[in-house]
Amino acid sequence: MTSLKPSPSKEPSPSKEPAPRLLPRLVAAAFAITIVALGLASWDIARGRAPETGSPMIVALLQEPDNRLCSRDVARTIAPFLRPGMARDQALAVLAAATVTPPRPWFWRPRIEDAVTAGEGAIGFVRTIRYTAFGNQTLRGEVSLAEGRVAVVTARLVCALG
Repeated sequence: MTSLKPSPSKEPSPSKEPAPRLLPRLVAAAFAITIVALGLASWDIARGRAPETGSPMIVALLQEPDNRLCSRDVARTIAPFLRPGMARDQALAVLAAATVTPPRPWFWRPRIEDAVTAGEGAIGFVRTIRYTAFGNQTLRGEVSLAEGRVAVVTARLVCALG
């Protein structure tokens, strides 16, 4: 004959309850934040940050097939605009006209780097030609002068992140 005794309760005691797993939640949160950041970066770049400019020199730089590549020599592209033998004042006028209207800020403020330093033997210049929230594309160069006229033009297109 079997006895009908009640069996002891099998409810777990509070001390034996498994601890919540925090690591999977942290990994999921980090993954979600990464996806959002990459989506935002893609959207920002894909918004068509086409710079507005009236400068033929900047337009020529932006129309090159490899215009999004960083750290490249662009002296051949800008040489027709800063021709050897051109007067110093004309070269300064070309560089002064080489400006880009930055995009309107929406969650970031464009970092603008535009400068011309003119000395007796050289003219140094920096122009930001493309803006995104995650970095700029900047034209940096120098025009060497001989007897007040353009002798040699050197220029690089550089990308700066952040």
